[in-house]
Amino acid sequence: MKKIVLLLIIVLSSCSRPLYIKDRHFDCTQTEHKMDSDLQVLIYESLKRATVTKKDIPDYRLLWKKHRIYVLNEYQTDKTDFISREDWNKSLSFLNPNDIPNKIENVSYCLKSKEELQKIADRTWEDFLHISFSLIKIEGNKATIKIDNSWVVSKHNKKTVHLSGGGYTCVYKKVNEKWEFEKITSSWIS
Repeated sequence: MKKIVLLLIIVLSSCSRPLYIKDRHFDCTQTEHKMDSDLQVLIYESLKRATVTKKDIPDYRLLWKKHRIYVLNEYQTDKTDFISREDWNKSLSFLNPNDIPNKIENVSYCLKSKEELQKIADRTWEDFLHISFSLIKIEGNKATIKIDNSWVVSKHNKKTVHLSGGGYTCVYKKVNEKWEFEKITSSWIS
């Protein structure tokens, strides 16, 4: 009897909806998203390409709930090679909630800090993919965006190694005051 109950629990829990995307965890500040800066337009265009129209970010298919996606709030504005995590932290910039859209078509986005994402993973005992911008470099009429799809690993699963995720670098060009996608210059996958 105990084996049957245990088997039933395993089956039911494996079929259940992931906790990390439930409303109480996917709690996001709804702000008015005005695209009145180059940063906001470029983030919008990059998210739209990666997760709505082209859906071409590496391992997009592994996003469990494609209609609710977390976005990390930190990024770099210039530097691309780092000696250590401390070196990365010295030059960080941070996105504000109004820098990312609340929604593009049927996909909702939720901006969180690294600590907030880790708390969600730890509280739910779940690992999950999230979107981050490792570089947003705007130089006049040209912009370089590095967008990543990477894992947040729960402290309960620290021995787990995910061989998935990745990202790419996009170049955008401003033509007649409008940012247009130009090309992908590099891509990577775990």
